[in-house]
Amino acid sequence: MIKKMLFSLLFLFSLSIPAQTTISETLNYDTAVKKIQINSEEIAYREEGSGDKVLLFIHGLSSNMEAWSKNIAKLKENYTSIAIDLPGYGKSSKNSNHYSMADYACFINEFIQQKELKNVSLVGHSMGGQVSLHTVLKHPENFEKLILIAPAGIEIFTPQEAGILKSSYTAEMVQNATEEQIRNNFKMNFYEFPANAEFMVRDRIAMKDASDFKEHSIIIVNNIAAMLDEPVLQDLNKIKMPVLMIFGNEDALIPNRYFHPTQDLLFLSKTAKEQLPQLEVKIIEKAGHFVNFEKAAEVNREIEDFMKQE
Repeated sequence: MIKKMLFSLLFLFSLSIPAQTTISETLNYDTAVKKIQINSEEIAYREEGSGDKVLLFIHGLSSNMEAWSKNIAKLKENYTSIAIDLPGYGKSSKNSNHYSMADYACFINEFIQQKELKNVSLVGHSMGGQVSLHTVLKHPENFEKLILIAPAGIEIFTPQEAGILKSSYTAEMVQNATEEQIRNNFKMNFYEFPANAEFMVRDRIAMKDASDFKEHSIIIVNNIAAMLDEPVLQDLNKIKMPVLMIFGNEDALIPNRYFHPTQDLLFLSKTAKEQLPQLEVKIIEKAGHFVNFEKAAEVNREIEDFMKQE
């Protein structure tokens, strides 16, 4: 009888503990998500629109495919528009806690091969821009054009600066960030935080309770280290395709104000153009680092104009 009572109590106790969800389960995307197996990872993606030309969107650090929602809403009218969740993010699997920029480039090129995509132009934001650069450098034959939005990887950090940045970010800091810190971190990505970006804050707060958030935090920190370890400025002259680079003129993250207070977007653009003479640079007024979301209409026009060029 005592054993039965104990079992009943344990059973009731187990019912009172809410089952932990994964990050994938906490995220509610506005559109249907498809999945494809690439090597050991299950890659989540959205595919909308139609057209002979394909725009393939790559999100940035601590983000996911939904960051491109306002761009795809318009660009799908004339282009097949595909956005993926990189391994370790969103609804894609997280079978490692260390992905390099080169690793992500391999996943993207394999995605293109498996999907048999043709006439592809790659669009990358922030870390996704750096990943996109690695991707086209590895397999330029897969792409027609490259669009970089506030890309990482152009600004150069000394070994000492990189070491300080790496030691400044830990997985514990990511895990223990308060709701106020999370909100302030997102606000830094915008010139004026738009109300329709609130879902980003909400999703990030919800992720804190996910069963795989600890692993996700480690991935973020390791991605920061990978970005610092794998700059691409020195290889830009190998890229021969048309390239468009878009910045928000109020970007508070690029260039790094602490280490490079004398640098600005014009300096970075000039530095990139010295290696990449075909580069077109557009700077959007009253926009921050997340310019593709904050000023989506302007960014969409720039992308459409660039895509129409022969």
